[in-house]
Amino acid sequence: MIGRIVGHHGLKGWVKVESFTRPREQIREYQTVLVGRRGAWKQVCIEEYRTQRRNLLIRLGECRSREEAEPVIGVDIAIEYGQLDELSEGEYYWIHLIGLSVVNLQGGELGTISRIIETGANDVVVVQSGQAEILVPWIPDVVRNVDLEEKLMVVDWQQDYLS
Repeated sequence: MIGRIVGHHGLKGWVKVESFTRPREQIREYQTVLVGRRGAWKQVCIEEYRTQRRNLLIRLGECRSREEAEPVIGVDIAIEYGQLDELSEGEYYWIHLIGLSVVNLQGGELGTISRIIETGANDVVVVQSGQAEILVPWIPDVVRNVDLEEKLMVVDWQQDYLS
């Protein structure tokens, strides 16, 4: 997902968007997106983007009035996998990290990545271990290796560093 439509704006079909891209304005790079809920996706064109104060606004091609925009309020915005930019070595999309097994340098299993939190200073990987969560900072001294083929991340972190 790259965003979510969170509300109406005016009477001419404009809607407010919460962008999950970084920077948030990067969502403007996509003219064709998928909108939907619970896996039921529909391809739509974004005709216009604009910013008003702190809000990012879009107008979908099929929405010319507030009433026509009503069905898309609360839907997620996604893109096709092929629309993602290629990343440099050592860079990852969060979607690729979710679900990876996490082990420490001693081979101890810490759990599975359930989500990632953006903190400003550095991202934090949330590792689910049974009912407990382990918060692991995404910094070079801690994250030692990511192997997407093996679905494994190796960290310099002890099992007793519980959150």
